[in-house]
Amino acid sequence: MKRLHSIWILWALLFLSGAAREPAVGWHYSVKLMDLSRATVLLDLGGLSVRRICVDMSGAGRFVRNVEQVFHGGKTQALLREDECWLLSTASQSVRQVRYDYDLAGAAEAFGSADFVQRMGAAVTFSDEAVLLRPDPLPTGSPSPLIEVEFSLPPGVGITTPWQRLPGPAPRYRLDAAQYDGGSYLTVGTFRPLGTIALPHSQVELFLVGQAKASDQTLRSWVEQAVRLSDGFYGERMPSQVHIVLVAMPGHGGVGSFGTVLRPRRPSLVIFFGGEAERLPLHDDWVATHEVFHVGNPLLRHKIPWLIEGFTTYYQVVLRARAGALSVEEGWSDLWEGIQRHCQGDGPSLRSESERLRQTYHYSRVYWGGACLAMLIDVEIRHKSRGKRSLDDVLVELRTRSLKEPLDEEAVIEVLEQATTTGRVRGYLNQSKALPMVELLKSLGVEPVGTDRVRLHDVAPLVKVRRAMF
Repeated sequence: MKRLHSIWILWALLFLSGAAREPAVGWHYSVKLMDLSRATVLLDLGGLSVRRICVDMSGAGRFVRNVEQVFHGGKTQALLREDECWLLSTASQSVRQVRYDYDLAGAAEAFGSADFVQRMGAAVTFSDEAVLLRPDPLPTGSPSPLIEVEFSLPPGVGITTPWQRLPGPAPRYRLDAAQYDGGSYLTVGTFRPLGTIALPHSQVELFLVGQAKASDQTLRSWVEQAVRLSDGFYGERMPSQVHIVLVAMPGHGGVGSFGTVLRPRRPSLVIFFGGEAERLPLHDDWVATHEVFHVGNPLLRHKIPWLIEGFTTYYQVVLRARAGALSVEEGWSDLWEGIQRHCQGDGPSLRSESERLRQTYHYSRVYWGGACLAMLIDVEIRHKSRGKRSLDDVLVELRTRSLKEPLDEEAVIEVLEQATTTGRVRGYLNQSKALPMVELLKSLGVEPVGTDRVRLHDVAPLVKVRRAMF
């Protein structure tokens, strides 16, 4: 009897200690879609003391309607708006829930972008950061909160997200603070799964919206080729779970047209392609390679477009050339075309253009300016290390560091400066003078022929470096 009693006490202690370590659910969303044009959201704060709730996407707040707080006992009160936030009662401890409506159709018409809300035939894709109002400030400390989101959908309407699905018939999900903070794309409506792509370090869940002439196997192969390049580059540092939605664009015959990615622990991507395309070779496409490479990019405290977009633009060419999807001459021709169109003229510094990107919309300048900087750095690292290191190694190092703690811009620059040993990275970023790309190509034995072709020479100071790059 004493033995049984002792076992019971031990089990209870273990249970209680385990329960104490288990993070509690922080707050809960119930999202009811009437159709693909509007939703009602009930945010249960779970006793959390909150001063206000906000929408993360600038401009998305104007599609939030009828925001009211629900007190214990059921009494409601409309909330006052302040910019992209709504102010809760000063007696916030007595607030149990917040209820609001969201105009999906209006947001889709205004933005027409998956980064916000986008209607695509019988489906809608949106960012949770644009639709789900968030407590502000978010709670800090340990244990980290867990957030649950439950959906009520009309008959025949499905949903797919990168989030962890919980057991039960209703689509109910749990996400941790890191996933919540990084944002995710959700697709609601009519779509179909294309299965799972299993690679050494990543598992990809693939879905299709719309009608495509290309077979399912063709689409899977196209995506798998792109993911395999990043999987081989970043190795075990790649996210283990990746969520990709392909959107077939009616009337278009091109390969990849556009893509976007959000990349917390479980990244989500939306890639648009030509619905009329029957073949989707990696040779003719850079979009899939570009967007998937983002998945392994270093994690940052704030956006650094010259790094994330610029270096990725460089590798969208380099990786395809290394894989044989482009010949060596085609790879250098692609780089030269970008260089001569976007990296030749003097003007605002790359760092300045990067900081003002959302105001100026000088995307090509930042994307290709960053690509030119990446090439300069890659060549300098390879040359100074006598081929022992490259920009590949530095990006993997940055990714590894960022998995412990996100990096800021100065930390990134410092690592790049140390890798090149020349101390010129900061100067390249801040100078208004064009980067010395023509001189660099000449030293590599790359001779431009017109605006979109090159000839390769084997007599040049850095020929060995050039051969090693691809």
